[in-house]
Amino acid sequence: MDSLKITGLLRVYEFSSDEEQAEYANWWHRFSLAEKARKGRLVIEAHNLVTSAGRTQLLTFAGASGTTTAFAQYYAVGTGAIATVTAADTQLATELFRAVPSSSTVVGTTVTITTQFTTGQANGTYTNAGIFGVNATGTANSGTLMTHILYSYTKTSANAIYNDYTISLT
Repeated sequence: MDSLKITGLLRVYEFSSDEEQAEYANWWHRFSLAEKARKGRLVIEAHNLVTSAGRTQLLTFAGASGTTTAFAQYYAVGTGAIATVTAADTQLATELFRAVPSSSTVVGTTVTITTQFTTGQANGTYTNAGIFGVNATGTANSGTLMTHILYSYTKTSANAIYNDYTISLT
């Protein structure tokens, strides 16, 4: 019998300005910037989990014969005190900011969902993050929390960042 494993990874890449981030984005998306160049900007790498609701949504999508609701409508970060994440989680600890992902790329059995934060967005000390879908809006904790990750990162107005949220099926 075959088994399916879902794994995930968040990588955060930092830039010193919005202009630098925009120039980098042009290369990143058009030419699949080399891993070596990306690693020079990497500031966080942490494993995430797909929540129970996220797993259900993946199965709903796989079994759908008609229209389904998007899995990754918003990427959000939180700043609240949190010791662990679990598959039963339904919201972030003190959601600070959310944005619509700027792109998603599927390569083989992996999807990378990329969300950009400019220098003026989402400044604070992050403790957790996640992807929201199923009727998520710009309102904090709206929709269904599909993934959840525990990590620590402080973003200031001196930096713009890319958040690459990767989910792999193996």
